[in-house]
Formats: sequence, C-alpha cells, structure tokens
Amino acid sequence: MPDCSRQLRCLFLFVIALATAVANADDRWVTDEFEVMMRTGKGPRKAITRQLKSGTQVEMLETDKAEGYSRVRLKSGVEGWVISRYLKSGPTAQLRLPDMERLLKNSDDKRKELKQQVAELTQDRNSLSGQINNLQSNNISVQSELERITNLSASSIQLDDENRQLKQRLQEIDQETEQLRRENVQLADRASREWFLIGGVVLVTGLLLGLIIPRIRWRKKSSWSDF
Repeated sequence: MPDCSRQLRCLFLFVIALATAVANADDRWVTDEFEVMMRTGKGPRKAITRQLKSGTQVEMLETDKAEGYSRVRLKSGVEGWVISRYLKSGPTAQLRLPDMERLLKNSDDKRKELKQQVAELTQDRNSLSGQINNLQSNNISVQSELERITNLSASSIQLDDENRQLKQRLQEIDQETEQLRRENVQLADRASREWFLIGGVVLVTGLLLGLIIPRIRWRKKSSWSDF
C-alpha cells in the first residue's frame, strides 16, 4: 500500500509539472517564407544554382519519379533540378491571398450593395403597403359611392317609370278631354238645331194662330148678328 501511495503521489506531481510546462509554453508558427534549392543535378549533393522562393513560377521539363526530382526552367531561361514534392500545380496560398482579399473585398462590397438593395426594397415594400392601404380605403369609398349611385339610379329608374306612367295618364286625360270637347261641340250644335226647330215651330204656330183666331172671332160676331 505505501508503494501505491508513493506512485500516486509521483503521478500527481508529474501531472502538475506537465501542466505547468504547458502553461509556460510559447506558441510558434512555421513561416510561409519557404525556399526551394535548385541544383545542377538530381540529389542533395549536387551544386545549388538558385534558391527559389515560395510562389516562384517554373516550367516543368521532365520528372524522375524514382529520384523524386524534376527538371524545371525559370522565366529567365535558367534550368535546374528541384525536389518534385515542392512543386504544386497551382499558385501558392501567398500568391492567391491578394486575389482572395480582392474577392473578399468584392464580396463585402456586394454584401453592402445587397444590404442597400434590401433596405430600398424594404422601403419600397413599406411604400407599397401604404399605397395598398390607401387603395383599400379608396376602394371602400368607391364602393360606398357606387352603392349610393346605384340607389340613386334605382330611384331615378323608379321616378322615370312613374314619370312615364304620368305622361301616359296625361295623354289619356288629354284624349278624354278632347273627346269631351268634341261631344260638347256636338251637343252645342244639336242644342242649337233643336232651339232653331223649336223657334221655327213657335213661329209657325204663332202665324197660324194669328190667322185662325181673327176668323174665329169674326164668325162668332156674324152668328150673333143673325139673332
């Protein structure tokens, strides 16, 4: 048991020491400034002709997969051998960084532009919402006015129908009045003719009486004179 306690105590002290060492450690990163040796031939013992910095563009001429070297040509025309695994088919991250920064800036500008467009669209939407509300209010007013006009139209139709009926009745009354006037004229003419006939009869009767009565009186006197 004492040996076990001693081992646990040692393990505990070791863990504390390890944690202290980790806490006191200072982080570091490998630099991206990398140089590739271009040699006169294949192998580390060949003479170095150039130190190619990271991102240097070269032209591939041939590759020895067994040795792990490739023969390349610089833009200046200098040729040499470099380790194949240091060659990449595309630009390095350091070379792509300006393009990425430019893309990032374009993306940020595009984001700001889109944000501005969203704000403008939001403003337009709010404006359209206000216009829609106004149109709805105007629609209610128009509907009310339409109902009022419809009611007036119905009243006008009713009044027009009544007016037409009154005109028709007036025409009938005019026709009846004209008929009565004609009958009155006919009655007046008939009365005039009757009075003319009556007058003629009275005149003839008077004349007859004027002729008959004197003779009756004369005969009476003659009959009296005989006695």
